[in-house]
Amino acid sequence: MGEKGWLISTLPKEEATSPSSRSCICRTPRAEHREFTKPCVDAGETGTADLWSDDWKKGFYPEGKVFSYFGPAWLVNFSMAADESGSIGNQGGWGAAQGPQGFFWGGTWICAAEGTDNADLVKDIMLKMTTDDDIMKDIVVKDDDFVNNSTVMDGLADGTIMGKDDKPYTSTVLGGQNPLPMYIAGVKTLDLSNLSAYDQGCNEEFQKAMKDYFEGNCSKDEAIETFKKAVREKYPDLTE
Repeated sequence: MGEKGWLISTLPKEEATSPSSRSCICRTPRAEHREFTKPCVDAGETGTADLWSDDWKKGFYPEGKVFSYFGPAWLVNFSMAADESGSIGNQGGWGAAQGPQGFFWGGTWICAAEGTDNADLVKDIMLKMTTDDDIMKDIVVKDDDFVNNSTVMDGLADGTIMGKDDKPYTSTVLGGQNPLPMYIAGVKTLDLSNLSAYDQGCNEEFQKAMKDYFEGNCSKDEAIETFKKAVREKYPDLTE
C-alpha cells in the first residue's frame, strides 16, 4: 500500500495540523534537499543517525528530545515503541501532520507457493484478508494500520463506520487524533510511474553517501560520485 509522507511530531494535535505549523516545512524539490539538509545538520537541528539504529530510536522516548520524524503511516504503529511503557507513543504523545512530499515505502503482501495443493483454501484466505470489510476494519482499529480497502478507510475517516466500542476511530499513539482523512488524501497524490526493483538499493546507497557529506567527511560532489559508483557495482546492468 503506498502512502504519503507524514511529519510525526510531539506538537499538540491542534498545532501539528494547523496551517501555520505546516508552512514551516520546507517544500523543496528533491534535487534541492541536499542544500537544505546540510545547514540543518551543521546547526544541530537534525541528526544523521542511521535508520533503525539505537541513536535514531532515542526520540521515541521523552529524554530523546526529538521534535519529529518523517515517515509513512506504518511508522506510527509499528516502529515507534508504542507498546513499551514510558515511550511517547505509549502515552499517546505524538501528532501527525502532512509532510512536504508524497513517497512510497514498503507495504504488506500475502504470497502463495506456486503449485500448492490447497489453491482454493489459499484463494479464500487471500480474499478474506484483503477484501473482507470486517477483517479490514479490525486490522485498522486494533493495530492503527492502513489497509487497501477504500470502503473501510473512507468510512472510518468520515465516521460512517465506527471504531472501537462503537465510537469514531482514533489513533491511540496519536493521542486520539484521526489521521485517516489525511492519509487518504495523501495516497491519491502518489505517482508510482518510476517505481522499480532497484529503488531500495539505490536509496540505501544514497543515504550512506549523503551521510558522509552531511557529517563533513567529503564534499557534495564526492558523495554523489560515491553513490553512483556504489549503484553501478550493485546493479551493473543499469546505465546512467
